[in-house]
Amino acid sequence: MAERVETEGERILTASAARPLESTLHTILDRLQVGEAAMAREGLSAEEEAVQATGSASIDRWLSYENRTASLSQQLCEQLRLLLEPTQAARMRGDYKTGRRLNMRKVIAYVASEFRKDKIWMRRSKPSKRNYQILLAVDDSSSMVDNSAQELALEAVCVLSRALSVLEVGQLAVCSFGEGVRLLHGFEQPFSAQAGTRLLDSFEFSQKKTNVAQMMHFCVDQLEKAQFLRRGQTAEVSQLLLIVSDGRGLFHEGMTTVNQAVRRAIHANVLVVFILLDNAAAKSGGSVLDIRVPVFSTPGKVPEIRSYMDHFPFPFYIILRQIQALPEVLSDALRQWFELVTAGRS
Repeated sequence: MAERVETEGERILTASAARPLESTLHTILDRLQVGEAAMAREGLSAEEEAVQATGSASIDRWLSYENRTASLSQQLCEQLRLLLEPTQAARMRGDYKTGRRLNMRKVIAYVASEFRKDKIWMRRSKPSKRNYQILLAVDDSSSMVDNSAQELALEAVCVLSRALSVLEVGQLAVCSFGEGVRLLHGFEQPFSAQAGTRLLDSFEFSQKKTNVAQMMHFCVDQLEKAQFLRRGQTAEVSQLLLIVSDGRGLFHEGMTTVNQAVRRAIHANVLVVFILLDNAAAKSGGSVLDIRVPVFSTPGKVPEIRSYMDHFPFPFYIILRQIQALPEVLSDALRQWFELVTAGRS
């Protein structure tokens, strides 16, 4: 039994003290972080428990990424909710003579009009579902390690995949590229914590080359195949290719070959967005904006030294230096680029 010790001083009875009438606001940051993590993993607890039971450490690693980027995923999800408008009609609306469901508000008027006002049916004509096919391509080459971009890349993958899956944007696929291209997550598979774990296990950042043209042709083929499989649906499918890379060594296959591959994607109505991970403090050469390359314009003459970014093949790109800026920068960029694409097609 604990001994009671009396100390000198004035005794203040706090248990029965009068409380102020004003309302107060309190925030406990530790609990807030746990709540965000739980919200980000909502609906996956049974699956995560099954994966954890296998003793794999990869799920803990993926969940750590989710915990660190939960607020960013939610922010990006809300930004994209306003930007990516619903394209697939899933809700009932309208006054039709035939349809799938009765509009009960019109039944009384129908009877009162002696059955003349017979437009009492509703059809699925109100867009409420998003019908996008988004392919996320991640650079798996060793230059990502040399430029200290691999951690930023994995965080970006977590933010993008979680935001797009929570938003139910449509279909999401993920591939890695370097010397070769691998499809890590197909369009037909729902994204989950287990899928995120498989992604982390697949990335090694050890490939010695960055074959961008090969990756572009592979991605366009996958998007065309996915669109072909949904050809029976009436809703139009919009396609988006997000590339996450440090942007180094893009012309390994030749500048003309890479430019042709990019033009093929544009002609296929695929919006290509290049997320360039730039680490100015990297020991291998600093910022990508500081890189200079020789340009041989005329045979036999001294080459002209120009900025590497002057010949960057992608029309839409983001230079990302901090993961905290991804939601705002990506949403603002997509908004502007969607307007440009829409204006160009009209």
